Amino acid sequence: MNEEQSSPQEQHEFSIDIQDIALGIVLAIIMALCLRIMVAEILFVPSKSMEPALLVGDNILVSKIAYGIGPSGDVFGLRFSDNLHFWFSKPKKNDIIVFRAPKSAGTESKQHPLFVKRIIAGPRDEHPITGDVIPAKGMVISSASILASMLKMIGDPGSHSDSTYIVGEDYYYVLGDNRNQSFDSKDWGLVPSSTIIGKAVMVLWSQEVDSASSSSSLRSSRFLQFCK
Repeated sequence: MNEEQSSPQEQHEFSIDIQDIALGIVLAIIMALCLRIMVAEILFVPSKSMEPALLVGDNILVSKIAYGIGPSGDVFGLRFSDNLHFWFSKPKKNDIIVFRAPKSAGTESKQHPLFVKRIIAGPRDEHPITGDVIPAKGMVISSASILASMLKMIGDPGSHSDSTYIVGEDYYYVLGDNRNQSFDSKDWGLVPSSTIIGKAVMVLWSQEVDSASSSSSLRSSRFLQFCK
């Protein structure tokens, strides 16, 4: 009994198809990496520091082109130089930003290399240190903690008087919306713009974790919610 055999032409076509598929997969991986490095990244929110704006279990879309262009963030443990990112716009007050944890944050910076906080004051903003209410978010601040944190400036000390502090150029004072459970500028000082990875723009999806039963459920109400 004779078995049918594929012709040399059919074998060649099959070989080309395999090569095309492999090339397509490689190109898709490269494009995905480029998008993650240059355009956007999805990050998980592990703490309550930004409640109610961001909840534990939120997966947020971080735009890396909101303020500039160029590689930023870490990929497979490889960290890109902050000098490779070119800025065309400055972050604004009330923006929710993602940035590299400062060294002054101590062991927390090793456990969580990226922080997410809200900008309260930026370059040349006058910031009260008298316990006044910050109009933007209605948060009462302690003059002692504000002054102590301001003295932890990195590089540019800015200037201050008895009643106001003027933030240095390209430095930002950030706080978590959940003030009582946030480790932020009042504890470790200001954020230099060079360490900003991008702007949190949207909650793509969210999951609520029950620590007692180790189960999780999706929060359907938070799908595709803009960060504000």
